[in-house]
Amino acid sequence: MKTSLTIFILIFLSTSFSVDAQLINPEFTAIGGGFNTPLGVRNAGDGSNRLFVIERPGTIRVIDPSDESTSTLFLDISAEVSTTFEGGLLGLAFHPDYPNNGFFYVSYTRTGTGGNALTTVIERYQVDANDPNLADVTTAAEIITIGQPNANHNGGDIHFGPNGFLYIGLGDGGADSGTSQDTNNLLGKMLRITPSIEAVVSTPYVIPASNPFTGSAELDEIWSIGFRNPYRWSFDRDTGDMLIADVGQNSREEVNLEAAGSAGGLNYGWNCREGLINGPGNCSGTFVDPILDYDHSLNRCSITGGYRYRGVESTWYGTYVYGDFCTGEIFVATEDTPGNWSTQLLDEISGSVFGFGESETGRLFYTNGNSVVEINDADYGGDLIFADGFEN
Repeated sequence: MKTSLTIFILIFLSTSFSVDAQLINPEFTAIGGGFNTPLGVRNAGDGSNRLFVIERPGTIRVIDPSDESTSTLFLDISAEVSTTFEGGLLGLAFHPDYPNNGFFYVSYTRTGTGGNALTTVIERYQVDANDPNLADVTTAAEIITIGQPNANHNGGDIHFGPNGFLYIGLGDGGADSGTSQDTNNLLGKMLRITPSIEAVVSTPYVIPASNPFTGSAELDEIWSIGFRNPYRWSFDRDTGDMLIADVGQNSREEVNLEAAGSAGGLNYGWNCREGLINGPGNCSGTFVDPILDYDHSLNRCSITGGYRYRGVESTWYGTYVYGDFCTGEIFVATEDTPGNWSTQLLDEISGSVFGFGESETGRLFYTNGNSVVEINDADYGGDLIFADGFEN
């Protein structure tokens, strides 16, 4: 991590782009309330339109669509979670067949052993058989654990891809150790596995046969390499593309795009590269350039990845919304021509941007402080409103 903040420190982005100083007034609508460091919003994909809020200390709260002013406790594993430095409950993913099997997966850090500051844990739970708004804590099953030599650069976001595999974003473990380029180390990587859906987990996961390093001397779980801290990333719900925001070090923040249908095995550069410039690793190779990167001017320092908007059809359909943790700025990026992106400032909120989320219908949210906030546009009944140049 590059800076020390007294409140929650997750640190993550950097690129050069122009900013439109003439902001219109976005309509932000807070939902729920009183959250404890909410890091993101997820949906179960079960047709219920419920929202699930990830709280860093180790709890998940559920917001019912019939009354978005209140929330109820869905899961509490705070006794297992370590919030040391950048640790905490960092990720949540619902199984693609959640309506039938009730399985969901969490990513969190707990106190490390054997010289590790923390341990990253991917764990499976099942919803209570009698209450869809309550998890059954007795169903906990560990899927994979990874030791973290330091308490920063944990990554932690997890998502199921359109192919049904579980993807796990891991930071490099801190201290610029060069792990990101080492294919015999899981840190600094995007992993891809098929977790068990057996009632009793004897084999926690299997390796997809199409993983790029299967059968080699390297670690089979690895899908792609070269990340510093992919704290927040997402899949484009329409195309299946991955949009991976990777927190930079001293100079640049970046967003990478991996097209759906990729064969994997790609190298996103760290620590040989930082954004579009040379990194501290003093190494060479074949790297994927980010679609966006920006520098640390204007007090920017850590990217919080978001989502590509796929709600109401409009002239801004397909834009990518993300933020900067340090400044509270929220940006919107558009693909002007194939492969060429530009970024514009949407607004600057008070405090830090912790995370983003989307509903089953494509509504977008950001989280900060103790709030979950929808980004509204009155003209479109609760969708995005953009700065000049992105008029509806």
